[in-house]
Amino acid sequence: MTGQLYTGVFVYSTQDPTAEALLVGDGAVAWIGPLDSALALHGDAERRDFEGCLLTPSFVDVLPTADGTAPDDAWREAALSRGVTDAVPGMPGMRDGVLACAPAAAPGTPFLSLASEGTPLAFGSGDAEHLDPWSWVRAAAHEGPEDERISDRAAFLAATRGSRRLAGIMHPGSLVPGAEATFVVWEPWDLIVRGQEERIQTWSTDPRSRTPMLPDLTDGAPTALRTVVRGRTVFTADAPGAP
Repeated sequence: MTGQLYTGVFVYSTQDPTAEALLVGDGAVAWIGPLDSALALHGDAERRDFEGCLLTPSFVDVLPTADGTAPDDAWREAALSRGVTDAVPGMPGMRDGVLACAPAAAPGTPFLSLASEGTPLAFGSGDAEHLDPWSWVRAAAHEGPEDERISDRAAFLAATRGSRRLAGIMHPGSLVPGAEATFVVWEPWDLIVRGQEERIQTWSTDPRSRTPMLPDLTDGAPTALRTVVRGRTVFTADAPGAP
């Protein structure tokens, strides 16, 4: 197999949170692991170096419009630049056993209570003012009542795996071999692991914590440099150093 080898990256993966390289082949994630092994095993692959960038599954917007209608082609094209690769139009509320909500557009939602009750969550924008998917994660994990916030990881999964569930797509929620190669390359950013209970210090910048790291959303959020759908690049930013 040749494929495309992404190197110098942080791979959001529960299988190997320390992975520095990811191989794409036949539209799927074919391999993840350390850089030296990547070069030894897959040196013939087309190399794409994104030093210091984070690779995560893409976002899916379950509330792309305020009135529940399907977004137009212009919306979908622009969404790729935000790391959003699909939309599941509809209104807020329960859909097929999943609660569709817009964290940034509906502050005060009791996310922790809902999660504690076992309610599956799926996130979306809700309106044109909250299109940035990282704002959904920030709203659920950092804003609103402190006793109703969830962890960054839980919020991220609601915006990726949970939203895919509403689209009828089963996904592990991280980049692992065999998963569809639909992901986003995010610009270099400070990465952390943060628990939902801010009163207890559970921050970490150490990948050896065995938990995939996510961007520190305290001050802003990263932008997408590249968006890939089933192994095919569908968006590339006009950014220096973006191959």
